[in-house]
Amino acid sequence: MSTLTIRQVLDLPIFASSQLVAGAKGLDNIVHWVHVVDLTSAHYKWQRQGVLLLTSGLGFYENPIHQKTLVERLVRLGFAGLVLSTGHYFDQVPEEVRNDADRLGFPVIETPPDLLFIQITEVVLGHIVNQNYTVLQRSAQINQQLIHLVLQGGSWSDLVTTLAQCLQRSVAIELPPFQIIATAPCGRIDAAWERMTQPRSLSAIVDHLVQASVYESLQQTLQPQTLIPCPELGMTIDRMVAPIVVNQDIYGYFWLLAGSQPFTPLDQQALTDGATVAGLVLSKEQAVRSVEAAQQGDFLTQLLSAQRCLKPIAAQAQQLNYRLSAAHQVLWIQLAAPQPEAMPLLHPMVQQVIVHAYPHSLSARREDAVIVVLDSETDQGQSFAARLIAAVGHQTQTLVVGSGSICRTDDGDPSRLRRSYEQAQEAAHIGVLLKKTGAISFDELGLLHWVYHLTPEHRADNRYLHHVQTLFARDAQRHSELLDTLETYLDQGQSVAATAEALYIHRNTLLNRLDRIETLCHISLRDATQCLNLNVAIKSYRLHGAPE
Repeated sequence: MSTLTIRQVLDLPIFASSQLVAGAKGLDNIVHWVHVVDLTSAHYKWQRQGVLLLTSGLGFYENPIHQKTLVERLVRLGFAGLVLSTGHYFDQVPEEVRNDADRLGFPVIETPPDLLFIQITEVVLGHIVNQNYTVLQRSAQINQQLIHLVLQGGSWSDLVTTLAQCLQRSVAIELPPFQIIATAPCGRIDAAWERMTQPRSLSAIVDHLVQASVYESLQQTLQPQTLIPCPELGMTIDRMVAPIVVNQDIYGYFWLLAGSQPFTPLDQQALTDGATVAGLVLSKEQAVRSVEAAQQGDFLTQLLSAQRCLKPIAAQAQQLNYRLSAAHQVLWIQLAAPQPEAMPLLHPMVQQVIVHAYPHSLSARREDAVIVVLDSETDQGQSFAARLIAAVGHQTQTLVVGSGSICRTDDGDPSRLRRSYEQAQEAAHIGVLLKKTGAISFDELGLLHWVYHLTPEHRADNRYLHHVQTLFARDAQRHSELLDTLETYLDQGQSVAATAEALYIHRNTLLNRLDRIETLCHISLRDATQCLNLNVAIKSYRLHGAPE
């Protein structure tokens, strides 16, 4: 925790008779500890960084060759500086050592022989210990203040405001999915901080942090990270971020802006404590949500498994604010690609959207998906998907939201709701297989619904499906892209310009590929019926694979 620099060490009265002889560029090196070494066989290897090395020079006096590598070794091992007591083996620091120290910015200090190492050690370590004690004492006070605030029912805004006032720096809290839920500006801020609550500005910063592996590093270490400025994004001031951890999972981030003064160990400790307190709050909220989710999950199971009458679960429906007499629509929400580590966070995101926009709805987690029953008279699948995708923001995963038809159960018949459930599941599954993301409505599937339910026997004799297999085999053999080209061409309404743009290829390249497809499969892409059959066959291939 020490912030004692070599510059400050030289200002101590005990160093009044000493002088810096080399390495002035390293005067701001932090001193975390002091160590004395005079062994000829010293390897200078410690786990601790920032050691101020005290020596009479015996080691490199008896082995002059060590003078050539000493400074580079100490710099590589993270030492803060070197103190040489003259009058024992050297009257002054060897020229070779001074030259290396100046070149590498490694401070070297000469002290007179009557200045004992034990005197230096007592004074320097005394300052370090006192500094650390002060930091711990102040951080403990801040931590108690934050805990007291939370116990009194303080909000997220109260939490960041209190920490900002304690540190005199700007503070913000970010919760998944990359949403700034509370900010407290204090002192100098930069353009990026000013715009951090704006989705477009935040998305660019998030992209930068993802590319710089900041989130990945936080996930691996669960420790605070200091970020260097990125002027092109308006990040002109240093900032520090600490993960908010609950049960070894990151549930959010605490941000701190340096302002006009460099960060200190107190900032890092207080930020860590703030993140810990936030984790306690989130843990409590998570426990409440878990109970609610379990209740809703059990009720949804009963709702879907009910036979002919919903009256036995009417009381439970009222308790959960679910209106049995209203019109409902089922949504099936899942990740486009399997990501088990992201699933625990998906349900809370869904719940957050529901709470604000659909208060009479249900949600429950089912293995690799989240099921939502919306209370709605109109098709809300598209708007719900848009809300959810906007909430997920720029996380690496993409979502597929399948929606079933709107149904009513006011006559007590639950079969319609089960049908909407099955439709939503099918729509999402088709979306995943066809690599489509966002909202996918069952009512818009059309012939894809029929193709999805085709038996192997029905598909086995389809001539067009064999054409698809021919193209797939040629692509695998020649590393070409004929099948993808054909599918894009058909999906783009056989528009050459739109297809070339979608595939990022030249028009002539596209025309050459289409000619090869026609020749290889003995078909005509000017025949509307053949094009329809080819497109359906490709979709069947995507949904089922090759026929047996």
